[in-house]
Amino acid sequence: MRLLGAKLAKALSGFILLGTGCAKPWTYQANINSDDVNERILAIRKAGEEKDRAAVPLLVDRLEDEDSAVRFYAILSLERITGQRFGFDYARSDAARVKSVELWREYLKSPDRALSMERDGQRGSVSNASSPSGL
Repeated sequence: MRLLGAKLAKALSGFILLGTGCAKPWTYQANINSDDVNERILAIRKAGEEKDRAAVPLLVDRLEDEDSAVRFYAILSLERITGQRFGFDYARSDAARVKSVELWREYLKSPDRALSMERDGQRGSVSNASSPSGL
């Protein structure tokens, strides 16, 4: 009877571990566009921590977020991933941020950026050039 109990406990512990292993991992990229500000911020921070180049276009979109904290974390993550700010200041007025966001959008279209992402396997560092055309 004791042997049966030990086998049952072992089987159950394996089942519990297997059950947690099968759960879908938290995908922070989906939460970058969440309706919840806190979820957006957590996801943006995670993208920066992971230096996730695939998240860069989503982060650029968040530079125009209505919440200043979201914009703050978006630019911090973008700077961590790319080494660039393009003059963006999260606290400035919408009109004052427009030029920087335009520079970020040009950066997204840059063929050099696409090549560096391909070479780095979607992760890694980008040149610290001061303009999108120099990347």
